[in-house]
Amino acid sequence: MNSPAAETTVQTRQPSDAFPALTSEELEAVKRRGRTMPCQEGDVLFSVGDRPLDCVVVLQGTLEIIDVSGDEPRIIVEHGPGEFTGEIGTLTGRPAIAECRAKTDGEVVRLTSTEMRQLMIEVNSLGEKWVIAFLRRRELLETSGTFEGMRIFGEPSDPATLQLREFLHRNGVPHRWMDMSLDSVRENFREFCGDCALPLVAWGRAKMFENPSLSEIANLTCVHRPMPVEMVDTVIIGSGPAGLGAAVYAASEGLETLVLDRLGPGGQAGSSSRIENYAGFPEGISGGALALRSYVQALKFGALFSIPCTVDRITTDADGTHLITTTAGETARTRTVIISTGVSYRELTVQGLDTLRGSGVYYSATQVEAVLCQERPIHIIGAGNSAGQAAMFLSKFTPHVRLVVRGGSLKKSMSSYLSERVEANSRIQILLETELRGVHGTSCLDGVTLENTAEGRTYDDASSGIFIFIGAKPCTDFLGDRVRRDERGFVLTGSDVIDGWPVPGRQPLPLETSVPGIFAAGDCRSRTTKRVAFAVGDGALAVTCVHDLLGTYV
Repeated sequence: MNSPAAETTVQTRQPSDAFPALTSEELEAVKRRGRTMPCQEGDVLFSVGDRPLDCVVVLQGTLEIIDVSGDEPRIIVEHGPGEFTGEIGTLTGRPAIAECRAKTDGEVVRLTSTEMRQLMIEVNSLGEKWVIAFLRRRELLETSGTFEGMRIFGEPSDPATLQLREFLHRNGVPHRWMDMSLDSVRENFREFCGDCALPLVAWGRAKMFENPSLSEIANLTCVHRPMPVEMVDTVIIGSGPAGLGAAVYAASEGLETLVLDRLGPGGQAGSSSRIENYAGFPEGISGGALALRSYVQALKFGALFSIPCTVDRITTDADGTHLITTTAGETARTRTVIISTGVSYRELTVQGLDTLRGSGVYYSATQVEAVLCQERPIHIIGAGNSAGQAAMFLSKFTPHVRLVVRGGSLKKSMSSYLSERVEANSRIQILLETELRGVHGTSCLDGVTLENTAEGRTYDDASSGIFIFIGAKPCTDFLGDRVRRDERGFVLTGSDVIDGWPVPGRQPLPLETSVPGIFAAGDCRSRTTKRVAFAVGDGALAVTCVHDLLGTYV
């Protein structure tokens, strides 16, 4: 492993916040909690696939973290005295994605994820160092371009490949897309797999799955966790800003918390390329990065996540216990439920859009979709902040961005700072009083038909991608008739459900629905302001309501 070729791949020791050293006081706390043990040169402390994954703190000697997924082993980084191994997967209970080997004789302390979380609470400085380091290491891993890891072979126009990449991206699973439209990738694919079905998931030259379901990938990567057998204090359905906010507050305040989501942390906000008006981030932050930070924060306090998980129904026993059943037949028992399923963008009624979904028609604008349209013309449908943020983000990948706006001005529906920025961007062409009338293409999008409604003129335009950000509908259909909703499907809460309230002598709590013990928060709730900060606050208020109901307020 110590060949000269491998040694040339050691990362530069930058930035320092990704690789901090623990102080002597912090090391003493680690030794009190963990297991101190010697190691000898060449010892493997953990291998790819090992789980649960320990955090290893170096007291003496040097450890190497090695990527063994490529054709040749490559050293990712070395850790010396006072430093520690790990990244976000250490907290999530996922398997190791690299190998850890002792470069020299030495001494280390091993910590389980449970022991780490306990230390994070007991020693604030440790919690700060670990969380920041894990986040930065994940960022470096994803942007380095050298880490192989899991490889996804697929065509750029294949919806199944896009769905798989979006799932892995949303859940922070390091992977590399192998574009099968490139001759070099097709040749490499044929050498080790021949006529395998796409998308193909591989590790190095080892085939793992052909055209897998999300459930299969979730089980492989341990993103999906089994439902707890025992009853929990609260189950949060949906992990957008409201659900993540609720998870952070619930878990940090001692409630046994389970979070269910059909795709992964972030919700609709997770597809936002840049949020610049969220308090505390003057430089702006992507929706995905904000969701990742909240997700890690909830994990730090002990919240459990199970993804992908689609709720089929919620039933309630005579004693008030709620039983949540998923479409896969799994069940969870809980004392309370927080519904934070958010909203989804409305679909246009243009013929052909549905058949091209994932093959040129998209409802999010992240790195996953952006790389499919580099240097090619694209069209963004919408005039709100999400559309404006998508236009700014996608303009980094192509100079041919057309923003299709039904009205005569951006300022009516877009924040002032954002509309001015969009208007000043020379790579964005704003098409006012214009609507999408048709799409062209069979296996993938080739072009669009647009109508300038002011002039009554219809014309065709080349396009490699349509990004749709119009309106929103609540994701509440699974609730059936038990939970009352308004005429648009948004969940009614508090004073809106007093009429017919079934509990004598007690009024519904502010975010309680028509079913006692079931609460709603965020964009899926009636009369809410569709803002990330509001959703996070709503999630926190939902937890306060849970405490009030259970008598556990801290």
